[in-house]
Amino acid sequence: MELKNLLKDIEHSVLNGDTNIDISSVEYDSRKVTTGSLFVAIKGYETDGHLYILKAIEAGAKAVILEEKSDIKYSDGIVIIKVDNSRKSLGFISSNFFGNPGNKLKIIGVTGTNGKTSITYFLKSILKEAGYKVGIIGTIENQIEDTVYESAVTTPESRDIQELLAKMVEVGCEYCVMEASSHALYLDRVAAIPFKTAIFTNLTQDHLDFHKDFTEYLNAKKILFTYIGKDGFSILNGDDKTFVEISNMAGGKIVSYSISEKSDYKAANINMDINGTSFTLINNEKSIKINLKMIGEFSIYNSLAAIATAHELGIEFTTIKEGLRKVSVNGRFQLIESNKDFAVVVDYAHTPDGLYNVLSTARKITSGRVICVFGCGGDRDKKKRPIMGKVAGENGDYLVITSDNPRTEEPIQIIDMVEEGAKETSAKYIKITNRKEAIAYAIDMARTGDIVIIAGKGHEDYQIVGKTKYPFSDFEIARNILDSKE
Repeated sequence: MELKNLLKDIEHSVLNGDTNIDISSVEYDSRKVTTGSLFVAIKGYETDGHLYILKAIEAGAKAVILEEKSDIKYSDGIVIIKVDNSRKSLGFISSNFFGNPGNKLKIIGVTGTNGKTSITYFLKSILKEAGYKVGIIGTIENQIEDTVYESAVTTPESRDIQELLAKMVEVGCEYCVMEASSHALYLDRVAAIPFKTAIFTNLTQDHLDFHKDFTEYLNAKKILFTYIGKDGFSILNGDDKTFVEISNMAGGKIVSYSISEKSDYKAANINMDINGTSFTLINNEKSIKINLKMIGEFSIYNSLAAIATAHELGIEFTTIKEGLRKVSVNGRFQLIESNKDFAVVVDYAHTPDGLYNVLSTARKITSGRVICVFGCGGDRDKKKRPIMGKVAGENGDYLVITSDNPRTEEPIQIIDMVEEGAKETSAKYIKITNRKEAIAYAIDMARTGDIVIIAGKGHEDYQIVGKTKYPFSDFEIARNILDSKE
């Protein structure tokens, strides 16, 4: 595609060369540049793409997009384009390169602190039940129909999103359901995407290592709703404290869901046990019985968000009900089957609110003790560590404080910060740095009627220590321990 066409509707200035040239690929990683590529230099938080411009040219780049002029002596024939925001421009350039695939899909964006992944899975099941082909972009994995692609982050860089959307179009997908993280919204990774619907789950403390405060975190989430046009939908949690603020600025039709407050889609008559959850959905004058394999009040909120979205998009309740009934999500209150007289559950809860939700649910469905194995990630929001310890102590009976993904921090230092909060409670606890040993300790101490919650990593099949990613699955480790005791 000609460079001038890639730059359509993007304000830019040509510092060198002619834009009437063909471009073979668009890249932001100089290691992926090949002959004929356009290299877009973006400023990251660990490095700056402007430092790799010469490497990109040496690898064959014919053109470069940059934000700031440079003293580098460029070779004759290399086209140099300056823009105000190269990261934001990358999304629109990539959309043009891949044929603007977003215009050929109905794209649903999901944002909020907790629940994003579960909602995408609920919606995919409902949409497939309705006969549609669906793609997912999210935390656990990216899916194009039944083909799975590894997911390294919740929301990929804009160029990679556009490539995924193009593949979805190629195989005939009609819908894409996408998690939109606060990082991605703040960094303009989804600025070029024509969202049809935006869903808001909730807002609790997380990512304050990235955002300077809670207000900035909320403002990042709000960006998604500015992308919704008059014919779109903003689906909002009516029970969340941010409901009024977001609804006042959101685009499209405002649709609410709730358990407590008056709303368009409300849950009543809630029942749950270790095998699942049921409730009555109330919408206008209609009442529909809903059954979920997933457990907990948080699962009800997530299903309500999916129900509201699907119904507003024209899908009948009978189809929605059947689609919901089939859903289970790895690492989301995932029960490990065994012949023991106690339960072991793996969950992704890694925020104070997420941990509270999981532990309070466990309390409701067990007659015995709630034993919690958890930790906090290294190189991430340090402020939440004592809060997590306090939440666990207030809602669990026995805590096994351990490592999560310590990354470049010393594990025991993270654990000690978590312990500060646990000390403020009456819960008993032990500190075990090795996560596998911690899981084994919790299972070994479980008695009849107890429930062991292994929180923090959920679906993850790795542990990051230093800068190395090692194989590690809470689910597989716990299952092997349970099997060895049979």
